[in-house]
Amino acid sequence: MTVRALTLLVVIFLASCKDNVQKSYDGSIIDRAKINEVFGHDTSHVLFDHLYVVLDSLSYAQLTRHTSWRDTYAAMDKGLPNFESIDSITTTCYLRGHEHFIELLGPDNEYNEPVGKSGIGFSLHNQGEHFHLGVLPKIKQAESPYLSMSDTVDMPFGENNTTWFKAFYSPSEGTALHTWYAFYNPAFLDSLYQTEHPEYSREAFLKKSYGKKQLFGGIKSIKISCTVRDYERIAQEMRQLGCKLIAKEGNSLTIASGDVFITINPSNNIEFSRITQIQCRLNTMDTSVTTLGHITIINKGQESIWNLENLYKENP
Repeated sequence: MTVRALTLLVVIFLASCKDNVQKSYDGSIIDRAKINEVFGHDTSHVLFDHLYVVLDSLSYAQLTRHTSWRDTYAAMDKGLPNFESIDSITTTCYLRGHEHFIELLGPDNEYNEPVGKSGIGFSLHNQGEHFHLGVLPKIKQAESPYLSMSDTVDMPFGENNTTWFKAFYSPSEGTALHTWYAFYNPAFLDSLYQTEHPEYSREAFLKKSYGKKQLFGGIKSIKISCTVRDYERIAQEMRQLGCKLIAKEGNSLTIASGDVFITINPSNNIEFSRITQIQCRLNTMDTSVTTLGHITIINKGQESIWNLENLYKENP
């Protein structure tokens, strides 16, 4: 708790106990807006949405061609607009869960992203505010350089384009691990599924591609090894959005982004930041161990751990 926050609480407490006279509770004497501002409650609501990782050729080939693992582990597709099944020429594939998904790119992906690069996308929502192109994230410091840049992404449907989302991000030139925070447009779901959606939700986007008969249900936590610059950026972004600090061990921070915990560890010994582990939840019990090139996936009961460390040892 900061000195400012503590002082505010003391002032409020003393005001309510003036002259040592006990009074019945009166909520009107408390400036709730001011308290929310101090504690970061008046910030955009943050939820984890998805992540991506660019794999080496061996790992990507084994992941996409291991049909028995694919059929058992997760629903997989080529992506928008039709969520078609992957084939031998697919360069990017998506593993779909109930609320989250994982995007896996091969080395010859259409975005020309290099092996080892990764990114994490979050969704934002402002209470009481519907999506519009002028929407802005509510952060603790309005003049902060964090989340100061934005892009709007549209998707063609027939002869028209529909805005999918407006994403905000921080200046991070040269980073190998991007983070962005997006407001999503419910009208996009209307165009995608030809039904009306009063609001956008992760579940609504994934409802036709997610297969509960497979093991993969979603993501529980993500571990990241960061350069010092990326560590500072990600920590500050999530702080500005009022995300809760769950644990601090040395310089390692575990931060809640809605239903997923993000652990960031700074390092002076790496050239670029990388996702090192993904902890997932499974729909049913499983105890299998699968190696896909330089990725190892260990299932323990209803938990699944993706270890990506070897991916970066092969691609320093």
